[in-house]
Amino acid sequence: MTKYNKLRIEWDCRRGMLELDKVIMPFYQQHFDQLPDAQKDVFIRLLACTDLQLFSWFFNRGQASDPELQQMINYIQATLKLAD
Repeated sequence: MTKYNKLRIEWDCRRGMLELDKVIMPFYQQHFDQLPDAQKDVFIRLLACTDLQLFSWFFNRGQASDPELQQMINYIQATLKLAD
């Protein structure tokens, strides 16, 4: 049995906003498996946030008060910029 329920995480990656779907799902599909467990845990915590929070954080309209979440957001943004 694995620690992470991949089907559940993939389901949680599906958001109500197209803009978020274009950020979160590609990151999950391409990078989640390579993350250390500590970063996987932070990513899963990030998925528990609301769409409005995520939109604000990913599109630079605010920052997460939790430094670990903000670090994950910065990492995802940097990873996706490299893929462009």
